[in-house]
Amino acid sequence: MSRVGRGALELLAAAALILAGNAYLTRHAADGRAPPLARASLNGHVPPIAAGRVLLVDFFATWCPVCRADQGAVQAVARHAPVVVVATQSPAAAVRAFAADHHWRTPVILDRHGRIAHRYGVRVLPMAFILGPRGRIRFVAAGYMTEAGLLTRLWLARLHL
Repeated sequence: MSRVGRGALELLAAAALILAGNAYLTRHAADGRAPPLARASLNGHVPPIAAGRVLLVDFFATWCPVCRADQGAVQAVARHAPVVVVATQSPAAAVRAFAADHHWRTPVILDRHGRIAHRYGVRVLPMAFILGPRGRIRFVAAGYMTEAGLLTRLWLARLHL
């Protein structure tokens, strides 16, 4: 097998592993119509689900190092689409401090006891839900996410009205 062929095969195997891992980590995630979110947040109101626009709902915890690492991508996506961060099982003071230190502009819902996370079937963090314009869950991703990956999923969610 040529070097190019072997490289392509390795890339395909890596992609298959990533997809299989995501499927395993998100196997308990909600599907269909998105469960309701809180109407109020730490820093303003929450965009309504099914308002004719796609919505990124990102589950985050201040004690989770991967969650902290991917917040740059999540906040960058907020320049292009509505984003709601659900801070689950994290003290309010820690969430406020983290949001202030990182200049968040997105609504942040406090989910101290994990009730919203439970309704969404979140078992690992971080976990992101991409909701379509009609409030249906279109994509679920677990683990570290890039800005490009999130924007691609948001774009695809717009195509499926």
